[in-house]
Amino acid sequence: MTEPRDPEVTMYEMWAEQDPAVSPPGLVWHVVAKDDATASLCGRVLEPSQRVVPSDGGTGPALPDRYCDPCLVNVREALTAAGR
Repeated sequence: MTEPRDPEVTMYEMWAEQDPAVSPPGLVWHVVAKDDATASLCGRVLEPSQRVVPSDGGTGPALPDRYCDPCLVNVREALTAAGR
């Protein structure tokens, strides 16, 4: 039996873009701001034309994705402040 969902639980949307900091190209994931879907929690402006929908395309193992550290720090701080 599953526990009922807590209505106070915060869910965040993730946004993938090509990561120019690595070679060969990989993905970097940002966390979308709740109050502005055009910005990430790290302050990056999210351009719809830059969004990537990940797929392995049947080419085998992919390179590991990166996650934006400043975005994740903001999520951690929000969860800590909420007592989670």
